[in-house]
Amino acid sequence: MRLGSFLTFVCAALAASAAAAAPGEPLAWEAPSQFYSAKPGEVSALFTFKVSNVSTSEVVIDDLKTSCGCTVAQFPTKPWRIAPGAQDKAEVLVDLRGKYGKLFKEIGVLSSNSPKLLTVLVDIPDPGTNALSSEEANRIWGRELAGIDHQAVFKKDCVKCHLEPVFGKFGEPLFHTACGICHEATHRATMVPDLKALKTEIDADYWRNWVTHGKPGSLMPGFAAKEGGPLNDRQIDSMLEYLTNAFPRPLKTATLPVTGK
Repeated sequence: MRLGSFLTFVCAALAASAAAAAPGEPLAWEAPSQFYSAKPGEVSALFTFKVSNVSTSEVVIDDLKTSCGCTVAQFPTKPWRIAPGAQDKAEVLVDLRGKYGKLFKEIGVLSSNSPKLLTVLVDIPDPGTNALSSEEANRIWGRELAGIDHQAVFKKDCVKCHLEPVFGKFGEPLFHTACGICHEATHRATMVPDLKALKTEIDADYWRNWVTHGKPGSLMPGFAAKEGGPLNDRQIDSMLEYLTNAFPRPLKTATLPVTGK
């Protein structure tokens, strides 16, 4: 991108940031065009697009379509329904690995009554200032991607390591293949718990809820096929049987009565 075009874009973005909805449009986007100057070593840029429904009718957004695969958009539900007077947000994560200079991306808001084109521009420093190895950058990107979409581990580049290897496996082999890749990793991330050192009590539904549904907003995905995961009901049942035996429920700590002197 030429300098003149770049400055024009930034000026337009600043003007749009303060703009309300155009006459007749039901949605008001707080900052439809955004800019970020990346720091050396950053592998992603996260943008938050806040929106308000200023009309008297519900607005339905069918999808957010990014201009390429290195940009991921995450929004509350699909379709995304925004009630009259309601405020909501979408998050867009841009992959900066292996890139430098000016990176411009578009996000199309697909809606029958409120289409919109959102844009982001990232200024990425020269890769010579980045001390991260390719392996470290990939690990960080995967973690940050899972932060906005906990089912991302079963999509695109992650399929080969996290989805394909579990096909046809049950019980303990399934656990080591599906769960051990994170929970038993040599360089296990600090936010990934050690299952041998759980502090919480485990009731009858503990393992089923975690394995089936995961936890949105965390790195834990839902493994059930209905959640977008790779496991059928038989595989999940075999996983639960192994987990129950391998990591028995911690005993409830007895509370001793306080005695006076």
